[in-house]
Amino acid sequence: MPTTFRVILSPEAAADLEAIHAYISKDSAENAAKMVGRILDAIAKLETFPHRTVVEHQSKKIKHSVRSLPVRPYVVYFRVLDQQQAVIILTVRHGARRRPRRFG
Repeated sequence: MPTTFRVILSPEAAADLEAIHAYISKDSAENAAKMVGRILDAIAKLETFPHRTVVEHQSKKIKHSVRSLPVRPYVVYFRVLDQQQAVIILTVRHGARRRPRRFG
């Protein structure tokens, strides 16, 4: 049986999801709820296999690499903390935006 990780949503990621919902709701509240639901479903799957994703940024200066999970058209950025068995969701951004630089 695989190890289960706790998934922790950072305040920034929670604000990102609220902003995504607010933006899409301008046209359709139903579509906004579906999109946020898709993102949350994808995040929930990180409880089981968080290492299956792409490493976005790895440096000797940072202890935990930043990984990404595409949920089109958005990208979820997160870190896996193996010793704490936790996944920290850092931010959720539109895929057309530049990748965050400040993950050091």
